[in-house]
This record gives sequence, C-alpha cells and structure tokens, in this order.
Amino acid sequence: MIVMSAGPTTVSREKLDYMMKNSTNTDIDKNYITIHRETEALISKLVNTNAKSFVMLGEAILGLEAACSSLIEEGDRVLVIHNGFFGYGFKYFIEMYGGIPVMLEMDYTKGLNKDILDEYLKKDSDFKFATLVHCETPSGIMNPIDEICSLLQDYGVLSIVDAVSSIGGEFIDFDKFKIDVLIGGSQKCLSVPSGLTLITISETAESIVLNRKTPIKSYYCNFKNHLEKSGSREFPYTMNDSLIYGLNISLKNILDTDYVSIHKEFGERVRNAFIKSGLKLYPKSHFSNTVTTVLLPDNITDVEIVDRMVQKGVFISPGVGHLEGKTIRIGHMGDNLDENMIIETLKALDEVFLEKNIVLECSLTESFMKYNVFF
Repeated sequence: MIVMSAGPTTVSREKLDYMMKNSTNTDIDKNYITIHRETEALISKLVNTNAKSFVMLGEAILGLEAACSSLIEEGDRVLVIHNGFFGYGFKYFIEMYGGIPVMLEMDYTKGLNKDILDEYLKKDSDFKFATLVHCETPSGIMNPIDEICSLLQDYGVLSIVDAVSSIGGEFIDFDKFKIDVLIGGSQKCLSVPSGLTLITISETAESIVLNRKTPIKSYYCNFKNHLEKSGSREFPYTMNDSLIYGLNISLKNILDTDYVSIHKEFGERVRNAFIKSGLKLYPKSHFSNTVTTVLLPDNITDVEIVDRMVQKGVFISPGVGHLEGKTIRIGHMGDNLDENMIIETLKALDEVFLEKNIVLECSLTESFMKYNVFF
C-alpha cells in the first residue's frame, strides 16, 4: 500500500530497521537514556531554541490535553482562537480541567488574522493563555503563528500551539515566534509510527506548571512529571525505546536537509495539479505545504473516493468535521515526499475520477510532472 494520507505517513525502511534494535530496560540502560536525552535536545534544535523539550508516550492528542491539564487551574479564562476542527477542539480539554473557554472564531477558509485578534484583545485580554493550531490538517491551512503568538505576548497572554502537522515540515522559531508551549507528534512530518508526543516549553510556562496553587488533575497528562525529571536518568513511566530510536534518526535526517524548501516545492506542485484539473482547493489563503485539502463535486462523497483508492492500493484521507463528506486530503509530508509515490497516487485519482464520471480539465498526473518550482 502507498500511504499518502494526512497522517500517519509512510515510515522509511531505514527508520524501521533502526527501530528494530533489541529492546532493553529503558529505566536502566545507560545507552538508551543517552539517546533519549539527545532526542529531546534535537527537538529543541529543530524548533530553533534552547528551551526544554521532552517526549510523552502517547499519540499527539495527549499533548493537547496535557497542556490544558498542566496549565489550567479552576476558573482560568482561556482564549480559544479557532479557524478549524482542531482549533475548536481545545474547548473540550479546557472545560474538562475547570477552565473557562472563550471562543474567538475566524474565517475557516483563511489563515488566522492578526488584526482581528488585536482588535479583540484591545477590548479583552484577561486570559491566562490562548490556544491555536499551526497546521489545521482537515482544512489544509497553515496559520501565521509567528504573528499571532508575538501579539499574544504583547498583551501578556501565553500561547499553546498545536504543531502536530507542521513540525519538521514548516519553519518554526520557538523563541522569535514567542511561543510558550509547542506540541508535536511523531506520525506526521517526522514519519515515525504514531505513539509519541513532543513538547517544547518556555521558562514562563514551565514556572506556571511548577508553581501551581493546586495539584494537576492527572498523572499521565502532566508536564510536571517530565519537567522534574528533565536531564535525569528517570522517566515518569516506562518509555518505548523503538519509537524513540525512530524519532532520533528522523530528527537527525531532517536537520541534515532543507526540509522547509522541500515541503514547499512538493506542496506547490500538488496544489497546482488540482487547480489545473479544475478542482477547487478548500483554503482561500495560507495554504499548507504539508497537506492539501480538495473540495469534491456535489455528486460524489469523500468515502466513495477514499474506498476506491484503497482498492487501488493507495491511502488518502477523507474530510473531517464540517468538511466530512465534502473533501479529500493528500498528505505530502515527511517520508511521503517521494515523487514516484505522489505520481502513483495522482494516477490512481485520475482513474477514480474517470470511473466516477467526473471530468477533469487535465490530468492530475501530467500537471504534477510538468510543474516546475523555482526558489
């Protein structure tokens, strides 16, 4: 099967082989502990900071919940800035841990707007922190977190950023962007199997976690357990050495490449193929270079396309949330950035559209192959 979904993504043979090292006792094996702490340092390097990073064992939704669990105390007001499915979803974790979510909705077809946020904060900036998403995977939008987080800091509001579908694919400068908590995942641009959450945290946010008035209402969803053991030979629970080995080699490989330009090139080529074919992209601005979301004609559903693609040996993603049934998504990130894999995917899509009597203005495959990108 060719995996071109919006995550999980393809895992290279090199990483799979590296992950097959003999498992040991991760609490005792000094070599593992060294690799684990090196991996955390590589996460910080990837996002251009000396701030602390740590790894939690669990799929990246764990990080969204743990950020809320660790920072919220009863009655805290939290600004939920949303222009998509996952941005809105922070609301539920905030409520779960006693916070008061205040919703700021922006245009779901465009990137977050700094000016709208500025006008809002002029009237009300009494928030402990704000939540937002870098790449809204369902809609294929890459939000300008540099502008948004910097503005939030000007008003004394901390920021929690879901970067699950962007870390390792888009440029992130944790310090210059003024981010307080950055959440990543192993299964998207990093192309490691699902099961790891990556956290980078500012000194300000760390101080809030360590100096709470009330205990954190969770053990597993708890940053404090990791921060107190940072740099030591101890972990809050038994880690997964295979996944850490895979993440370690993935981070090293990414840091040895111009990964931002590579993702930009493939992103533009895939978007161009769909535009030339006459199909419409869902976003109107701030296109993601890691995932493309395509609107479907009214006479066909995403499930019909996705199921037929599976029969042809290719995984792509259906719509999610308000886009369920209306869109398909191609994940061009991490180890999915293989020209032959993308060509095979587009060939299969060309065939499926033909079978479903959807007439395209030109071949997706040919448009992708002919388009050149110059930087």
